[in-house]
Amino acid sequence: MEKTLRCHECASDMVRDRRPHEVVYKGHSVTVAQSGWYCTACAEVVIDGTDMTVLEEAFLHLKAEVDGILTPAEVTRIRKHLGLSQRRAGALLGGGPRSFQKYESGADWVTRAMANLLRLLDKDPSRLAELGETGHARPVRARNRPQNLMGPRSK
Repeated sequence: MEKTLRCHECASDMVRDRRPHEVVYKGHSVTVAQSGWYCTACAEVVIDGTDMTVLEEAFLHLKAEVDGILTPAEVTRIRKHLGLSQRRAGALLGGGPRSFQKYESGADWVTRAMANLLRLLDKDPSRLAELGETGHARPVRARNRPQNLMGPRSK
């Protein structure tokens, strides 16, 4: 038996259909085929959680394109191409031990700087060795830096 819904706005029947839906971000847009329940009498639409993934993925790709960043799938592909675990990538490239897990799950966005670094390393993985041999970025050592820039403390 096929599931049916009643429109909560006008009480008419709703039909399961797939229709064009525009996703907009910063004045840019993309149209996707959106599955959902569409009212036969008014403009009401019900989109459930599984149908929502189409909109979420379209938004992720549009945001990445407009902002010049990488999608979670692109981050994963590049990290694997470089032969790095998520933890090692976070330690070597920055962001901390869980940063790449967050980037790749879509819980957090890569910065434009990180996206640029990953793109460069994707094109030339041999440059990864310059960032540190131990899996951690080389520490920056200050030379001839005064210990106390504020002068002696008064008590």
